[in-house]
Amino acid sequence: MLAKVQESKAPLRKAIRLSRPLLVAWAPFSPTLVEVGSLVDGRVVFLNVLFGKKLAAPLRYAFLSLRTLSLLRKERAKVVLAQNPPIFLPLALVLAKRFNRFKLIVDHHAVWSMKTIRAPLLSQVISALERFVSKEADSNMSPNNSWTNELRARGATNAFTYHDFVPKPPTTTSKDKEWVPYPLPRHRFLVVAAHGGHPKELLEEEVAAVRGLEGYLLVITGKREKLGRRMARLNPPKNVIYPGYLDDANYEVLKRSADAALSLSTELNTVPHAIHEFLAYGVPTIVLKDSLLQSLFDGAIVEIDDANPESVRKALRRVTEDSTFRRQLRENVDRNYERRFKMHQDEVSKLRQVLAS
Repeated sequence: MLAKVQESKAPLRKAIRLSRPLLVAWAPFSPTLVEVGSLVDGRVVFLNVLFGKKLAAPLRYAFLSLRTLSLLRKERAKVVLAQNPPIFLPLALVLAKRFNRFKLIVDHHAVWSMKTIRAPLLSQVISALERFVSKEADSNMSPNNSWTNELRARGATNAFTYHDFVPKPPTTTSKDKEWVPYPLPRHRFLVVAAHGGHPKELLEEEVAAVRGLEGYLLVITGKREKLGRRMARLNPPKNVIYPGYLDDANYEVLKRSADAALSLSTELNTVPHAIHEFLAYGVPTIVLKDSLLQSLFDGAIVEIDDANPESVRKALRRVTEDSTFRRQLRENVDRNYERRFKMHQDEVSKLRQVLAS
């Protein structure tokens, strides 16, 4: 009897597995895919080989296309969400969709041809592929309204926005006095900056702003393979620390301890994930004036007109030393958080509907 029961349950388990959405990225990691996967009980798969090696790109994309097709045959998912860029992942799935029946949703982190590709001819080729993929996919999502509008202008099917959102952490009665990896040098104010390595992130300006600024300590985080050489060329002063990439526990301590944050960048149509993280912890965050950031965060961020050292220093002094300004900023942060939380709930509902098979 026991053997018969086990046999009867096996097909049920297989059916449940096959019905789960499949979420795929050609990358080492994607917080968006992990978040969406948890919302819909999907299977998240990261396929990665020779990541970041530009000369190996043709070989990498060909190999990953074969891996992706093999994964499709194995999983037989009815719903597939694919991350773009690179555009070649959703392109492979659009072609595979003609032979396998599944719903395809493309998660466009950016319009690759506009944001990253600099060579004019290559940009035109990628743009044509983006237009084809976004039309052939069943739905298209992006992290902000600027990219969503660009997708719609390209004729994308059912384009919608799914913003990043970081919930507030559990409340604590006191700040961490010491950062875990090693004690911080003596300082009055701790400033943090988290970067992903894009060339238009203004690390040089951030370091220049705190160079010689008494009482301020700047900690810049990010992967060494992306930022290491650039930071070394800066020859940072003693009040600038670059520990590389921090694990979750140490990064949490750093955010809890911060008095201010810098997120200076001129990336096109980009909302750095770090801004969401800093605001969730109530850390005053200084950014360059940008209409996209303003529309999303309203008065919860501190905007400056330029990244000149004196402009950044003035903003740092204001958010750390002006108690009246900090109190008003905190009220704005709380009010903006509630608005974005409601928006996030609506977007989660929309996303679940789209991913329903």
